[in-house]
Amino acid sequence: MIAIRSAFAKHILRPPWRLSSKNSSSPLSLLSTNKTNKIIVIDSSSFSPSQIILSSKSRSFSTSTSTSNGSEPSIDIPTFQTNLSNLAPSISKSLSTNGYYVTPTPYTILPTHSIATMRAQSIQLRNNNDRFEQSYSEKIDNITGKVTRFDKEGVFACEPDGRDYDTAPDLILYLSVMLQTLPDLLNGESAAEDEDGGYGLSASSFNAKLAVTCAGGSVYPLHIDNPQGVSAGDTRKLTCILYMNPGYRDGDGGELRIHCGSNNENKNNANVNNNNNNNNNNAKGEKGKSATVVDITPDGGRMVLFWSDVIPHEVLPTGSGGSSDEERDRYALTVWIPTDHYHTIHDPNSKFAHLGLDAFPIQS
Repeated sequence: MIAIRSAFAKHILRPPWRLSSKNSSSPLSLLSTNKTNKIIVIDSSSFSPSQIILSSKSRSFSTSTSTSNGSEPSIDIPTFQTNLSNLAPSISKSLSTNGYYVTPTPYTILPTHSIATMRAQSIQLRNNNDRFEQSYSEKIDNITGKVTRFDKEGVFACEPDGRDYDTAPDLILYLSVMLQTLPDLLNGESAAEDEDGGYGLSASSFNAKLAVTCAGGSVYPLHIDNPQGVSAGDTRKLTCILYMNPGYRDGDGGELRIHCGSNNENKNNANVNNNNNNNNNNAKGEKGKSATVVDITPDGGRMVLFWSDVIPHEVLPTGSGGSSDEERDRYALTVWIPTDHYHTIHDPNSKFAHLGLDAFPIQS
């Protein structure tokens, strides 16, 4: 059996919840010194990688989050957290039932102006800060363990961290709020229904990737984000993707295709949506549904979540264009959240356990 994964992020961010002193003589060097003690972005010469430090004791946020050059993030933190809280029951139910969740409208999580700002900051990181590198995937032979790297043409990525705050404050703030808010919300929703205590999603560490898929036919191959799991030290459980494409148009391509299998629940769900009118399907971003796949448009600020260890997915070819057609490039910010409940990773009793074999059948 050959599995394909998007390259595991090189850095696992482990944000501690305490910081001794902004004037400490430790190797921590603040990128911005005018912040309150509620949210501090640092670069560390003795820690790898650079980290985001949040609130000294409580996991709360200050509204004073200006960068060293005086600019303010556009994200309204209380509203963002409220939106996540309101969606948590639907997210948890959909993850349990279908293995994935899609926001009902493109701007359910964040408003248009925040998404446009985050895209502009992403472009600045790419063009001015030289932070993007060639993106690649890895083929893994599950029998021999051999890993073979191959580049994804037209796809470039970086791992945003504390050093990017002055250039991309909204990106860093988004990552911070997601980490501090979503795991607890979903754990609370799942705990009431699960005798094992729920998902066990953890805020102790996470991975993040900011990627651009250029116009002109660029793709992501079919893969599972975490095909090896605990045996490879990979405890990622939940993939959270935020698209930043406010100018997306029909024909721009780059749809996310989720392979959701042919079990009865997914089949019934697909049939119901196929019987609805096109407006309902487009509102969910699910352009085409069948018993086996769901295509999701990366429009606006749409958010998609799915289980990292079991859900096969791919990115369909982007529309016509070239490297100079920046407006049609597809930007996505991914956060991977791990679980402390290691037994849930590649659980053979999971209703989604068969999806990997369906996507990557054993070669005889």
